[in-house]
Amino acid sequence: MDALPAEEGRQKARIAVAGAGWWSQGWHLPQLHRNPDAEITAIVEPCLAPRSTLNPDMKTTEELAKLYGVPVFSSIDDFLASPAAKVTDGVIVASNHASHHEIGTKSMQAGLHVLIEKPMSTDPREAHELACLAAESNKLFMVNNSANFREQAKKAHELVRAGELGEIRQVQCYMGSALLWLFDNPENVGWVKPSGTMQGNGFGWGQLSHSLAWVYMVTGLTPEGLTCHMGYSAVTGADIFDSAVVRCTNGATISVQGVAALPFKSYTESTKQIDNKIFGTEGMLTYSGEDMHPDSGALILKRHDGKDQRFEGFYFENYSADGYGPESLKAFIDSCLGKPVFNGADAIVGLKAVQTIDAMYRSAKSGQPESVV
Repeated sequence: MDALPAEEGRQKARIAVAGAGWWSQGWHLPQLHRNPDAEITAIVEPCLAPRSTLNPDMKTTEELAKLYGVPVFSSIDDFLASPAAKVTDGVIVASNHASHHEIGTKSMQAGLHVLIEKPMSTDPREAHELACLAAESNKLFMVNNSANFREQAKKAHELVRAGELGEIRQVQCYMGSALLWLFDNPENVGWVKPSGTMQGNGFGWGQLSHSLAWVYMVTGLTPEGLTCHMGYSAVTGADIFDSAVVRCTNGATISVQGVAALPFKSYTESTKQIDNKIFGTEGMLTYSGEDMHPDSGALILKRHDGKDQRFEGFYFENYSADGYGPESLKAFIDSCLGKPVFNGADAIVGLKAVQTIDAMYRSAKSGQPESVV
C-alpha cells in the first residue's frame, strides 16, 4: 500500500503507545526509544502502577514519564484532546483486549495510523467495525502479527498470488508451544480467563492468532464455518489443546492444531514448533521449523511439473527485545513517515483470525459446527 506523504523535512515518526503493560515496557517503548527514526510522544495507561506476572520489574507510569520524557494520560480521550496528539502520527495499541476496539476506533477517527496488538479484538463484531473503519481510512491499520512481515512470509504470499499452487484446496496449520507454565497459572488472568463477550480464553487467543493470521495472509482464504474440540487446563480452565477443521468459502479446508504442552526447558530454549502446509491443484508449499532456530526449516515449493523452489531459513514470530524492533514495527514507523510498506497483517487478516478463534470457542462449547460471524 502507499502511505500518505510525511510532513516535509521531518525525519522521525511520532508515535504514542496505548498500554504500558509487560509487552510495552519490555518491547515497544525501549525499541521506539532506541530507534533513530522514531520518537515517543505519549503513553496512555489508566493504571498508575502496572503489574504482570511475566515481568517482575514493571515501572510505574511516573517512572515511565521520567524515563522517556513524555506525558502520560489515563485515557485515550485525554490523550486525543491534548497537544501531544496534534504532534502524533500513529498509535500503538498494546492495552488489554477489551479496550482494543475503543482505542483503535478513536485513533483512526482522529486520523492516526494504528498498530494494534493481536488479536485485534476478541469480539468478531468489534473486529468487523474496526475493519470497516480501516477500509474507509487513508491511514495504515496493522495487526502486530510479526510473523507476517518476515521475508519468508512475503515470499510465500508472492508464490500463492503468482499461481504457483493453483487453486488452494487444503491447509494444515500446527503450532506447538511450551506454555503450560503460562496457561496453568491462575494469576495470568488475561491469558486464562474470558472477559467481556469472550467465549473462552487460552491457547486459541494467546497463540493460534499468530498462525491463523499467517495462513490467511498467505492464502487469502476466507473462513465460513468450523468444528472444534478443545482440551483444558485442570487448574485454570484455559484451553491448552485445540483441534479444528475450518470450512472456507471456496470449499477449501484448514486443519488447525494447537498444543501448549511441549516440554519446558527454559525461556531461552523452549522454542515454538510451526508446521504449515498448503496444498493446491498445482503443488504444495511447506513452511515448518522451530522459531528460535532459523536453520531448522525452510520455505519449500513442490509442484507437479517438477518446477520446485526452496528458500532456506525459518523465520516466524520476531519477539527479540533487542534493537529497533520487529519488521512489523519497522513497517509501522515507515508508514508514519509516509513511506510505502508491505502490510502483512491488515484489518481483513486480523478479522479472519478473530472470526475463526471465536467460532472455535463456540464450537468447543456447543459440541456442534459453528458459522463464523
